Amino acid sequence: MEGRQWTWDKVAQLRRQRKARALLTFAVVALGPVLAVLTYLVLGPLNLGVDSRQLRLVLLADFVYVLVVAGLVLAGIVQMVVARRRKSAGSRLHMRLTGVFAFLALLPTVLVAVFAVLTVNVGLEGWFSERVSRVVGNSLEAAQAYEQEHRDGMQQDAEAIATFLDRAKRANVFLSEAQLRLALAQAQSRIQRGLKKAYIIDSQGEIRLRGDRSYLFDFEKPGAESLSQAMAGETVIIEDWDNNEFRALARLDAYPDHLLYVSRDVDGEILSLLDETRETVRVYQQLESQRGFVLFEFALVYIGFAVILVLAATWLGMWFAERLARPVGRLALAAERVGAGDLDVQVVVEETGDEIEQLSGLFNRMTRELKQQRARLLENTEQIERRRRLFDSVLASVTAGVVGVD
Repeated sequence: MEGRQWTWDKVAQLRRQRKARALLTFAVVALGPVLAVLTYLVLGPLNLGVDSRQLRLVLLADFVYVLVVAGLVLAGIVQMVVARRRKSAGSRLHMRLTGVFAFLALLPTVLVAVFAVLTVNVGLEGWFSERVSRVVGNSLEAAQAYEQEHRDGMQQDAEAIATFLDRAKRANVFLSEAQLRLALAQAQSRIQRGLKKAYIIDSQGEIRLRGDRSYLFDFEKPGAESLSQAMAGETVIIEDWDNNEFRALARLDAYPDHLLYVSRDVDGEILSLLDETRETVRVYQQLESQRGFVLFEFALVYIGFAVILVLAATWLGMWFAERLARPVGRLALAAERVGAGDLDVQVVVEETGDEIEQLSGLFNRMTRELKQQRARLLENTEQIERRRRLFDSVLASVTAGVVGVD
């Protein structure tokens, strides 16, 4: 009785250990997709950067996970090989099932990898085709042409006004400041594309005269470098992106220490589009030059994800194969012992809730019934043997009165 109680305690302990192992297996397998999704979020949508601490921690967790699961898979393979060499019950089935599950885990991964690489390559071919490159180049040329047109127009208008004012001075050497201001307003009004402000300043950037609708609070003093270039005879174009203005500085040769300073409004949205076009073209050219690296980076990330998921799937397949092969192997060993005449054998019934649990229970019931039937058969045989002996002894004690008739 005590031995039987010890046996059931051992079985209960074994069941608890297997449940704990099953929970641990599912936890390890579930951690793989979680790490894969987390790595994707850090590398992709969250865009934390390659130097971020979060990315380093996630990659470290991936590396540790791969090492742990690879160690578990390797240990499982070693155990299967050792069990197969020992010809343990169910070892052959266990190895075959593990191979099948591993193949089923690898085959979709390889197919998806080939399909993904081909798809990405075809997609990159579409992005960096000659037609797309030509469109991107034309967009940049159009943007540069628009900007250059404004620069050239601004330069021509500034030089035209400067020439007009110089001629007015040469025509009237005693031209007063009032007359100069009137001439500036007249020249400003003749410009077809319109000038927002017009000033005459000195080499220090101080205002000497103001044109029509040119106010002090609108005045933006040019920089020292621009002033020096203008005094040297160069027409300087100043791009003020913040205020959506183009400005021009031109020297007035007929007026000592005088500079013409004019400005024109430009469409801020157009300027923003110009910047976006330049940035887009720069990124496009950078991606085109790094096309091979992009493919390599994609393949590397995919391989990392595939390794994590394949190892997790392989470990799950090994665990599931063991759950299938272990009870089948015990049943085969028990059937062999029954065939040898041992009807006391009983297999452990695992609570799997499937046909394997039912088969184990039916096998135990079959051996018990066989044992009972054999006991009854032996008892009946013994009774027949006793009756035969009794009958033989009775016949042997009778010396007369018995006549045999043929």
